[in-house]
Amino acid sequence: MLELKPMLSALWRNKASALLIALQLALTLAIISNIVVIVQDRIEKIERPTGITVEDIIALNFMAIPQNYDMTGAIAADLELLRALPYVKDATVTNQVPLSQSGSAGTFYTQPNQEIGGENSNYYNTDPHFIDTLGLNLVAGRNFTDAEIQFSDPNESPEIAVALVTQQFAEKLYPGQDPIGKPLFDGSGSNPIEIIGVVERHLGAWVGWSNAGNVAFFPSIKNTQDTNYLIRTEPGKRDQVLKALVQKLSERDPQRVIKTKVLSEYVARSYARDNLMVKVLSIVAAMLSFIVALGIVGLTIFWINQRAKQIGVRRALGATRTNISRYFLLENSLIAGTGIAIGSAAALIVNQSMVRDYSQPELTLMPLAICALLVLLVSLAAALTPAIRAANISPATATRSV
Repeated sequence: MLELKPMLSALWRNKASALLIALQLALTLAIISNIVVIVQDRIEKIERPTGITVEDIIALNFMAIPQNYDMTGAIAADLELLRALPYVKDATVTNQVPLSQSGSAGTFYTQPNQEIGGENSNYYNTDPHFIDTLGLNLVAGRNFTDAEIQFSDPNESPEIAVALVTQQFAEKLYPGQDPIGKPLFDGSGSNPIEIIGVVERHLGAWVGWSNAGNVAFFPSIKNTQDTNYLIRTEPGKRDQVLKALVQKLSERDPQRVIKTKVLSEYVARSYARDNLMVKVLSIVAAMLSFIVALGIVGLTIFWINQRAKQIGVRRALGATRTNISRYFLLENSLIAGTGIAIGSAAALIVNQSMVRDYSQPELTLMPLAICALLVLLVSLAAALTPAIRAANISPATATRSV
């Protein structure tokens, strides 16, 4: 307490430089705390379970060359061939590849001819093997049967009678209720689609979509010029199967163009921007911390050089090295505390604006407190070496002329 008055007096004499460091710390805290919540939100997003055995799945797209290509017959023959390949657990046909950032979506309702209050959902047209191929977990109801598959031409709208939905989508449609047997309407009319099964999880096509996880599956296959197959292999056998399947399909029917990609590539591409953001923001936070540390080191060394004679006098009067080091660390703590107080208020104000205008995650008190503690530790660590240097000033300095 005896050191506080001369400490405040010294800070007041150097108020411009002290205020500059405090504002630098405040700005650093405001930026880093908001960076932390954004990075945390992106990491949680990247680490969300997909509900799919991503590492074991191959996605294959083929486009038929002849205009009058028999797509229905080709799909049946191809799937029979694929399922018979060594190390293949199952294969399915689908209109879109999951997690690929490309898909189909619509608005679905719980009442016929309803125009408002619907729920947006990604949807897939597929067959009964879709669940096993992707490794989805059926938690209620049953799967499709082969007899329920609707084959149609591109311009036709088949009367689909049944659907599977994700648990998340079912809860939004029928909160707190058993969805099995409940109707689903696609907005095009009064035709009810019965929910016959619920899968635990499936993120869908767009990982960044606000409705990711709302997914419906319909037993429908269209006779278009191109389609997609998903092939699930035994663990560790994906690359081996990948080499064989294109050759086998080309031998069976050379009148098409075949492209393959492993599903993990789609996932990596889908999260590429999130991963880049995490890396860039982490680098920015590290650079800000480094810059503010350099500022504190420079300012503390400048003050020590200015007060070298005073420090020598204190040493001559009996002050220990610990007393001198503690003095400068406490002085630095006062500056840091002021900066942290200003920065905490600024961080919350900036975050409220970001939440309102850019839908960013909300900054809570816990991450703010952790960031404030980290900024304080960086400040003390930066001041430690100059403080030790000040403690080593000899008492003889007091007898030297200025």
